[in-house]
Amino acid sequence: MPRSLYRLDRAHAMLSIGAYVLVAGVAVLVAFWTVQFDPWGAIVATTGGIVASLAFVLAARLALRPPVVLMLDGAGYRGRVRAQRHAFEGRWKDVRDVKASSRDLRFTTVTNDEQVFPLETIDPRDRARLLRDVYDRLNTAHGYTRFTFD
Repeated sequence: MPRSLYRLDRAHAMLSIGAYVLVAGVAVLVAFWTVQFDPWGAIVATTGGIVASLAFVLAARLALRPPVVLMLDGAGYRGRVRAQRHAFEGRWKDVRDVKASSRDLRFTTVTNDEQVFPLETIDPRDRARLLRDVYDRLNTAHGYTRFTFD
């Protein structure tokens, strides 16, 4: 099976984009205010311009291509979840149970560890595809096949 990528939902990305634009605005304000001071004004203004430019580039990058928050491949899954202390990753063969709710996807491993992936971090249109993808990959890993009728 090919690798599946699930990107950060645009609603969540907009929060970070707003923060970057706010940082850029403050940097431009500081740059314009400090340019009037002779010895250090030009250095601070140049630094403010660089910070503003960098913030706009990061905001544009996030708006055009949100980061991948979950990747599924034939061997396992990897996710970037900030709410958890440890990485969200594992192998399909180690998954004992999966439960899906409207808010999250819970993986229980053979060692009784529970990993939680918040579904609201991905686009609502991709959630059904994600659940189907997890189902298919678990079936493939554990050797289950669909019924075929002759």
